[in-house]
Amino acid sequence: MGKLSDEEIRQIVQKTTLLQKFGEQSNSRKPEDANKEIQSLYEITDDLGIPRRFVYEAYVEQSGIPIHEPMVIDNHDFNSTEVVGFARGTIDKELFNELKGQAEYHFNTLGTVTRRRNKIIWKARPVGPSKFIASANSPEIEFEQLDGNTKIKVSQSLKTLNKFYLPAAAAAFGAFMLFAGAIFGQFNNDVAPPLIVSAIILAGTFFYSRFINSRKKKRKKDLQGFTETLQGKIERHLKSTIDAKAQEKESGQIEIPENEYEEEDVKEDSRSKIKE
Repeated sequence: MGKLSDEEIRQIVQKTTLLQKFGEQSNSRKPEDANKEIQSLYEITDDLGIPRRFVYEAYVEQSGIPIHEPMVIDNHDFNSTEVVGFARGTIDKELFNELKGQAEYHFNTLGTVTRRRNKIIWKARPVGPSKFIASANSPEIEFEQLDGNTKIKVSQSLKTLNKFYLPAAAAAFGAFMLFAGAIFGQFNNDVAPPLIVSAIILAGTFFYSRFINSRKKKRKKDLQGFTETLQGKIERHLKSTIDAKAQEKESGQIEIPENEYEEEDVKEDSRSKIKE
């Protein structure tokens, strides 16, 4: 790829600003203005060579799709967490490639895919030292097709974070033994310093444990947000497909590939569309 000129950079920045503007104003736009807005957006992206199908899906996703909040499943398992969400629509090949890419980006690892009758399962497959770390090799996503809808189940191990409790447990045990020695007269009459030290250690282990708990809660919240992203992409894909079919029906026109008329004497402007 050659070096971009100053003029090319200026045009890209200008068009990017317009795309951002459309995204920011999409929530406040009137329904009757949506068609004009998307047509104006097409004029920008056509110059960039971006297919309109992808532009429209990105526009719909940027506009925001209402979804049901995914649930964190309480399976009483201290070593793992699981989040479940539901989305309208099914997953085709192109959409799954997008979802797989989102999963690999979120967990920063490649994965293996297993297909069953009505399920698609993505399992993390880290390389190098990461494959021995539970939080890196455990992420798994299950997409289950249910009557035109998709159930999403995301799970991940918490064993790696649980190991950080061990120093706190050891420090708490030492503080308790120090406290017991002071109470039962093992330090003669000078019991104040051991009591103070043990109290400081116990307070430190308490706040340290709270910090680990907050990290576990954040991990669950991140998985919940990631599941919402997957839900939104599936809902967006369904909406854009329905809208495209509705627009095609309203236009009353059928797209005809030009190569079907290569051997016929047909005018160029009649090759693209034929009215019903």
